Amino acid sequence: MELHPEIKEDLERAHKVLGSAQRNFEEGDILTAANRLFVACESAVYAFLKLEYGSVSMSREKILTRLKGLDKQMKDIYDKSYDLRVQADYGRVSKQLPLTKENVQMLLANVTEIIQKVDN
Repeated sequence: MELHPEIKEDLERAHKVLGSAQRNFEEGDILTAANRLFVACESAVYAFLKLEYGSVSMSREKILTRLKGLDKQMKDIYDKSYDLRVQADYGRVSKQLPLTKENVQMLLANVTEIIQKVDN
């Protein structure tokens, strides 16, 4: 099956940004790694939802609602990656997961799994 160009772009972005997140993490820059991790996760989620629903514009709330019905684990990872990003970018207090090296590392593995799932 040939992927729609938009979905292909989302997946390519997810792979590229995940690589960036990994490099930032390895360099000890967990703030940038958390930011890049969310972008990678969001890009993979966009691809996943476009595969399910077609190409549509989606707000964060719509993404959460749709993921809740399709893949609760993916929704949870998306939510956690967003929480880390908000902490990293804006210094906000954690709502779900504190911004630590261990949590960024855990989500790197989780987001990698999401991207692989969407790839398949």
